[in-house]
Amino acid sequence: MNYILNHVRLDKLTSHPLSITLYGYDLDRRFIASVRQHGIICPIQVTQDLIIVDGHRRYQAAREVGIIEDHVIVRMDLDDEWSIQEALIECNRHRDRSTEVKLHEAQVLESIKQERLRERELVAGRREAVAVGLTEYEPFKFSPYQWEYDP
Repeated sequence: MNYILNHVRLDKLTSHPLSITLYGYDLDRRFIASVRQHGIICPIQVTQDLIIVDGHRRYQAAREVGIIEDHVIVRMDLDDEWSIQEALIECNRHRDRSTEVKLHEAQVLESIKQERLRERELVAGRREAVAVGLTEYEPFKFSPYQWEYDP
């Protein structure tokens, strides 16, 4: 993991919608009291665009108790949406989650896997098109219409 420890204003951070969808924001009053007393002990992880990958609850608690700025870990290895979503799920693997949440995580990871596979196929097709001298690559698409033949 390639990262940088940086000091930022917390109002510059953005929550990732997948985190809200998967995990919600159930803040425990004891957790808020802990953040009030000790601050953010483990830095929040963010992308280069300051999108939160790990630490959404710490972020919410810090904002609630009035922490304006703190250290964050800027993940330099997260440069596309699929990597961000994978990291977000992986950062929560150690937490106790419901079966429903685990199922939703598995669906997201499978969707990412399929999208990456499709992207690799398109890239391979473009390379083949360039190799045979075509200027553009158009993947073959099946027609949505069913054709009937009379032999």
